[in-house]
Amino acid sequence: MTADILDLEAYAARIGFEGEIAPTLDVLERLVERHASAIAFENIDVLAGRVPALDTPSLEGKLVRRRRGGYCFEQNGFFLAVLRRAGFDAHALEARVRAGVAADAITARTHRAVRVRLGGIDWLADVGFGTLAPTAPLRLAERAVQRDPTTDYRLVDVEGDVLMQCRTHEGWSDCYRIARSEPQPIDFEMANWFVATHPKAFLRHNLLVARSQPKGRLTLFNDRLSLRSGALVPEEQTLRTRAEFADALRDAFGLEVGAADLDAALTVVERRPG
Repeated sequence: MTADILDLEAYAARIGFEGEIAPTLDVLERLVERHASAIAFENIDVLAGRVPALDTPSLEGKLVRRRRGGYCFEQNGFFLAVLRRAGFDAHALEARVRAGVAADAITARTHRAVRVRLGGIDWLADVGFGTLAPTAPLRLAERAVQRDPTTDYRLVDVEGDVLMQCRTHEGWSDCYRIARSEPQPIDFEMANWFVATHPKAFLRHNLLVARSQPKGRLTLFNDRLSLRSGALVPEEQTLRTRAEFADALRDAFGLEVGAADLDAALTVVERRPG
């Protein structure tokens, strides 16, 4: 299966999208919102010791037919294939993750996003950045504050790159720094392998699941379930039992996770200090 025969109808049904998927701004906005609501960010395959496959048939099988989620290389890789299949002028972007790191830390290019050109305007579309992903396209050339339904974002020029920031209850927080050059598929193959296998890779040692909701972004970080809405302090609770984790993954995030994968994820959560 290639992107040319990707099943757009099955994808539309998966995310609850109604109408024709045509290359317009209105459709792009609705696709980003519906995808973020329906397909959760999650790294359970990595915690189970697998390197996620990035070819379109594998991604369609996982995200659409098996009703699982994925991380940025999967989510935005498949979203790019969907957009191109629908006739959008869409291209890949790669970025250095800046969330949760010291200001002077140099990070690798381990994030994938999408650039979409409509009417001569470039838009940033990102359905795979976990807890801080915007649920609406952002104008890449705009430097004023932009807003999705619940949260403020802004893009800042930094040494030839573009830094995306999100307003949280702690103020403006760095998300990732977009490189100007267009990446090649091999760049994502290497980054995907690094994220899934490197002994110090963040997503190998932490459970992270996120999904957009009308009130904000619902996140499960290890055993902490939280709802973040814009700059408000997140609402939080702690999950303590296997049943609570299973219920949250199924009911709150819409994931069909097998027993073995759930056990693998909980093993990682349980061996963390504290």
